[in-house]
Amino acid sequence: MALTSTFTTNPVKSIIVNQTASTSAAGVGDNNVAGGPTYLISATVDNSGYGTIVYTKLFNATAAVAGTDAAFCVLRGKASASKTYTFHPPLYFDAGISIVTTTTAGQGGTTAPSTPPNVTLLLSSTAS
Repeated sequence: MALTSTFTTNPVKSIIVNQTASTSAAGVGDNNVAGGPTYLISATVDNSGYGTIVYTKLFNATAAVAGTDAAFCVLRGKASASKTYTFHPPLYFDAGISIVTTTTAGQGGTTAPSTPPNVTLLLSSTAS
């Protein structure tokens, strides 16, 4: 799993999180990717390398386990395609944001896809 976070300050403080292998190893993904409270402006699930639908689960938590903790929202990654979600107004994660991608919809899924998608989040520390 490779995760990079890029912090910028001009013109607004934003964070670009690019997870190049979003998986769930027994339900555990990447925790607290923004380092604290954040607003989610957009999310891209690039599942073009995998022929099965995936579900990227975003948790309002500094640490989360799929199948145990309730996801704040679940993004459906289309099979063999890329999908971008834009949130207006941005979604607020007051504890932090943690990410897990599984092959099962809903709260209970914990199985990782054999070919993980790339997940890119555009985050901000402010609502506008």
